[in-house]
Amino acid sequence: MRASLILSGAIFASVGLAHAACPPRVSSELKVGGSTICAIIDDTALPKQQLVLRAWIERSAHIVADYYGVFPAPLLLIRLQGMDGSGVGGGRTTNDSGLMIQMRVGRDATSQTLAADWVLVHEMVHLALPEVGRSHNWLAEGLATYVEGVARAQFGNRDIADVWAEDRHSMSMGLPRAGEGGMDQPLSWGRTYWGGALYCLQSDVAIREQTANRVGLQTALRAILKETGGYGYDSDIGDVLRIGDAATGTHVMTGLYQQIRATPLTPDLDLLFTLLGVPNDPKTEAFDDHAPLAAIRVAITARAASTDPRSQAPSAPKN
Repeated sequence: MRASLILSGAIFASVGLAHAACPPRVSSELKVGGSTICAIIDDTALPKQQLVLRAWIERSAHIVADYYGVFPAPLLLIRLQGMDGSGVGGGRTTNDSGLMIQMRVGRDATSQTLAADWVLVHEMVHLALPEVGRSHNWLAEGLATYVEGVARAQFGNRDIADVWAEDRHSMSMGLPRAGEGGMDQPLSWGRTYWGGALYCLQSDVAIREQTANRVGLQTALRAILKETGGYGYDSDIGDVLRIGDAATGTHVMTGLYQQIRATPLTPDLDLLFTLLGVPNDPKTEAFDDHAPLAAIRVAITARAASTDPRSQAPSAPKN
């Protein structure tokens, strides 16, 4: 979740993006490429898990950095608050006084439960897209929803069948209901998150169709991050999509946005997944590798040739 909030306290207020150094009271400082990640633990019961939490943050950061080619923020503060249980609660990404992710973590969290977490990767993906305005929040949340699964699958942190199973079962929540307008109109939760994710999937497939599967949405998003600087900056959505299109040599992102911005469209999801060779239940049924777009499906979630040893982990269902 991305938001603009006025945060109390001065822990991060004095730290700017130009200063790649952590503020006082930091529990862990990590380096990911040329980026600095500072973690502050606000719950006195969490420090006993400091090494486990550090490994979770580091793995999540490498997943996102591998997808984008670079971690999408030169300096990031992560504030961890405790909660009951062993899971991970909601997250929030803000950029008021510097880039910050606030997370709630179970006081009984283990390396196994954190290895299956998707929330922190989702929040870190937000860092790679500039602020494009509240009416386009579907793009920010949709990208984070779509990229989280793809990036974790590529890294080996999430089973590929699990990613496609979630897309197969959840993309329909992004379809317009009776009386709803286009994507730039006020949206429900489902249209915001999964309607945005559907835009990303359609863009990914169309880009790969038009480029003989040489490049996809990942290439476009890397260019957007490089040209705009990510969430620390403001950009017009039209400019953002044109950057992505220029990187892929297509007009897919702009063209699809023009179709859905004011008009509700209902693509045939069953047909799309059939063309990709995705069965009704990818966890129990085999993919159809002879389907017309099977090679595109494989390319989207294909794991990198060398997998980071920290990557292996089970998948966790999303609440």
